[in-house]
Amino acid sequence: MVRMRTIKQITNYRFLNLKEVGDPGMVCKGYQFAERKGVNSVAFVCMDRATDEILINNEATPPLGIFLDRAFGGSIDKDKPYEEIVQAEVLEEAGYKVELSDIKAVGRAFVSTQMNQYCYLYLVFVSDKQKTEREPENATEALSSPKWLTEKDIIKDDDWKAITILQKARSLGIIE
Repeated sequence: MVRMRTIKQITNYRFLNLKEVGDPGMVCKGYQFAERKGVNSVAFVCMDRATDEILINNEATPPLGIFLDRAFGGSIDKDKPYEEIVQAEVLEEAGYKVELSDIKAVGRAFVSTQMNQYCYLYLVFVSDKQKTEREPENATEALSSPKWLTEKDIIKDDDWKAITILQKARSLGIIE
């Protein structure tokens, strides 16, 4: 016997819907998941070719009151090629004016079984000559700040996106 699953919307926020999947007749209603309205996203880390250091985002997490070292990212909610979205996010969050040729696609990852979202992953090469003022678009970005780390530090911080970007870039021969 095949049971029907139902999906019920719990909340509707500006960028996010919370939904619940249930199975009528079961004691346990199932599980809840978040559905981003922009759906997919991009994530990137920047690398200085001269030093091999990695620039990540020391990101403010207001609900927790702490800062976490994470890959930079942004929503794909525009009608633009993903590399152009990354280019704009690099300027906005990291403070580097890069060319499209500096942006290397390394793959994509399914974010979680609880979200219907793919994250497209990029490595961006930067140099001191490209440094400019950041252009944060919201309060969280304004509180966050770019931070240079070694690959070993990134692995220790355990950010799956940053680690995956570096591993994929290495497997594709983009970095050694």
